[in-house]
Amino acid sequence: MKIAISSCLLGEPCRYDGRSCPSEAARLLQGLDGVELVPVCPEVLGGLPVPRSPSEIDAAERVLRVTSAEGADVTAAFMAGAQAALEAVGEGGCKLAVLKAKSPSCGCGLVYDGTFSGALVPGYGAAARLLRTEGVRVVDEEQLAAVLASSAARHPDALPALFAETSAACPVLETERLVLRAIGPEDAEDVFAYCSDPDVGADAGWPVHRTLDDSRAFIEAVACEPHVFGVFEKLSAADGADGSDGAVSEPCTGPCIGSVGLIPDPQRRNVDALMLGYSLAKPAWGRGYMTEASREVIRYGFEELALGLISCTHYLFNDRSRRVIEKCGFEREGIIHAAEPAPDGTMQDLETYYLTRVSWEEASRESAPLCANPKLWQSTQEVRAE
Repeated sequence: MKIAISSCLLGEPCRYDGRSCPSEAARLLQGLDGVELVPVCPEVLGGLPVPRSPSEIDAAERVLRVTSAEGADVTAAFMAGAQAALEAVGEGGCKLAVLKAKSPSCGCGLVYDGTFSGALVPGYGAAARLLRTEGVRVVDEEQLAAVLASSAARHPDALPALFAETSAACPVLETERLVLRAIGPEDAEDVFAYCSDPDVGADAGWPVHRTLDDSRAFIEAVACEPHVFGVFEKLSAADGADGSDGAVSEPCTGPCIGSVGLIPDPQRRNVDALMLGYSLAKPAWGRGYMTEASREVIRYGFEELALGLISCTHYLFNDRSRRVIEKCGFEREGIIHAAEPAPDGTMQDLETYYLTRVSWEEASRESAPLCANPKLWQSTQEVRAE
């Protein structure tokens, strides 16, 4: 994976004061297999010298305006640098950029307010704005450090999830009763077993699989995407799992009984948002499995992917899906009328929901370990009775 990164984070002395701002998280990226870094400095690309007068975005202006500490308007140079950075990112094939926090070019979420008093306001630097508009995810070095720490703690030997480009590159997730892993060609018959059930496809919004080739095509075209997982039930010793040697190993599982994942939301132009989607084999209904799996995928999205928002939808008639969404703490947004055609061609309305990272974090802090307040995390007994 190619990742654009602010040159100063790699030790290049290109900041306004002629210094660099090396980041330990950036250094760790240099040692990751399969990761190639593309250094950029928008301000230098825009023709500004090193060193130069510090600049800030004027937060009082509705249109981008960048001024130097001496009061000079340097907006044109910052816009030119942003465009040059976008071209470099595009030529490098980068879908992710790690940029310097709080910078008037690279800031991600917080920038100085233009008073040169050290005050911060919500916002994005000139280059960060343009990259996000063009569909490039942008995180700063602080967000990167948090993501790397979370991934290393949970999956020390795996590629951090933020850099996964396929489902096979994503880490294996576990809950009390389930294993969530990539669906492979070897799972095609299991996938066909539940995707050929008309009660599953109709509720999820996709056509029934009529042949094994339909399921193989689903695995190749959809299930291979990053952050899409198969749902596998853990087997106990009574079910045939062999733990007699006492060795620590990956849990034994049964067949694939569904899928769950985070996919692009067709209703949002937000690079920091993904949509939760899922389906489950009918024999597994009523056990709380999808709530359990969804909660873990939500955690994964916020902690390991640094998402700002996760959305979810269901057809108006799908009360079972609605209960899962509500138990996971989503807030209802409303109804999108005639949103998409169902497999039979009729236009269906969608009930839409969202969950922000802030809401999820607040609920998690208020909770006992991974068993949050009544709104976000229902009790284990309640989940299993869904």
